Amino acid sequence: MKHQLLLIGAALSLYSTNLFAHGEDKAGPHGGYVRMPGAFHTEVIKEQKDKLRVYLLDINWKNPSVKDSSVEATIKNGKTTTVLSCEKETDSYVCSSKNGTLKLKGRLEILAKREGQVGITATYPLPFKFEAHKEQKQDAHQGHH
Repeated sequence: MKHQLLLIGAALSLYSTNLFAHGEDKAGPHGGYVRMPGAFHTEVIKEQKDKLRVYLLDINWKNPSVKDSSVEATIKNGKTTTVLSCEKETDSYVCSSKNGTLKLKGRLEILAKREGQVGITATYPLPFKFEAHKEQKQDAHQGHH
């Protein structure tokens, strides 16, 4: 039992340290912000003041799909939650707020299903920005001395 707990702990620590190994610290193939909520990736792009585009990509950041897929998007800011309306297009979803204006502060939460695979909630801090993980920041800083 103790051995199994150690294996689980090791696996979880490897997963958390490799979180950014999936490229969440750089732009996706469409120039957007990427998260990995399961066996696929979500890529979000702010298109206009009132629209976001969400791509459901495979594990290799390719082949956007809407087949047997869905997207639910909300923006949470303190106690306020804004539910976005997401509509399927050819290879992505376009999400907009009911009042026509997105206030991008707080966090964006995307709950997606891609080709039957259900993911966990992908969270994007708002306003959007790329976040390099700590080791990259430290290495970059040390290289300037």
